[in-house]
Amino acid sequence: MKVEFCTCDSYDCPNHPNNHDQGCTPCILKNLNEREIPSCFFNVADPEKKRTGYFFENFAEVVKK
Repeated sequence: MKVEFCTCDSYDCPNHPNNHDQGCTPCILKNLNEREIPSCFFNVADPEKKRTGYFFENFAEVVKK
């Protein structure tokens, strides 16, 4: 399954939609289990990639900026 809107450039990640046929589900499950936000959300909110982590709190900091 190809995900046209995916902005993730971590193509070596086993959860990247290009590496299986399950779409975004494995990525989202991994992130929920680790209390993180998927990088595709960060890439839209923080295109310069000035982030300190991928946790909920890190995303809140990006959005506040």
